[in-house]
Amino acid sequence: MTEPTAVPTVRFARTSDGLNIAFWTLGEGPALVQMPGFPVSHVRLEWQNAACQAYYRLLASGRTLVRYDPRGAGLSERIVEDLTIEGHVRDLEAVVAKAGIERFALLGPTHLGPAAITYAARHPERVTHLILWYTYARSADYSRSPRVEAARSLLEKDWELYTELEERRSAQPALGGYTQLLREANSAVGLRAAFAAIRTYDASDWLSQVTSPTLVLHRKDSRVLGVDVARELASRIPDSRLMLLEGGALAPFVGDVDAVIAAIDGFLSDSGRNENNPDGLTAREVEVLCLVAAARSNRQIAEDLALSERTVSRHITNVYTKIGAHSRAEATSYAIRHEIA
Repeated sequence: MTEPTAVPTVRFARTSDGLNIAFWTLGEGPALVQMPGFPVSHVRLEWQNAACQAYYRLLASGRTLVRYDPRGAGLSERIVEDLTIEGHVRDLEAVVAKAGIERFALLGPTHLGPAAITYAARHPERVTHLILWYTYARSADYSRSPRVEAARSLLEKDWELYTELEERRSAQPALGGYTQLLREANSAVGLRAAFAAIRTYDASDWLSQVTSPTLVLHRKDSRVLGVDVARELASRIPDSRLMLLEGGALAPFVGDVDAVIAAIDGFLSDSGRNENNPDGLTAREVEVLCLVAAARSNRQIAEDLALSERTVSRHITNVYTKIGAHSRAEATSYAIRHEIA
């Protein structure tokens, strides 16, 4: 295993509500923004673990990886009142703006999956691909686990014992020094506030509005978040696929890391989804544009592609935004000029 080296230069972005968010970038090429593992995240300490560092280096191979700490944790501002989904969306907006990134793939893990879903649904013109790791749309699907409730109950009573047992519960023994990381990445007060906020997370209403190609990644043997949650998540997002990986570890760099990286790399490079299409159109948007140019109605397109009319309407809106069209006639003209139709 390669020995840990110096952490990439940590920079700070300022959110619209005045918070400082720590982040770093690594590599060159198309951007991949990995949202943090809220509420336990520390961009500097995580880099000091060889397994975690190796995972980040693999993610940054051939692309620009952006990694940041969320509000309330790590090197970002700690004293925070707003830990809602909207607060996390503001963190993401600030980081990509400071990094100068216009379009990017977005990786939303566990508790920030709902924020990733929300952002992707609102900004299809910016999110080329959405990757959801071991996550949910509504927190009730996570909180109903007896293991989760037991852990949170212990947090209320004994902070030191909670931090000692959390590594074992989360199946992260490969993250050497996890107890130290947990204690330095957050505090008992901070974690209690975070889990109180997490109980309110629900992005269910945004699922059908996500039009970016989406990959839902999950561990088969998870004892915290069942595979049924992942299946439901994938079934409710248009143009999505589900991939179940071996093991039960929460962290993507624990267990079969090669499988995780292969799944992400394969998804991001699959058929040149955006790279070979003009103006960043996804494969699904090209299909919809072809049918618009063929004078098919929204209802007929929905029937042809086995989608809802609402989803088709959103695809068309996204196509118009990307190509600068304002009508079906203009969209048809564009399709003909670019030899799509």
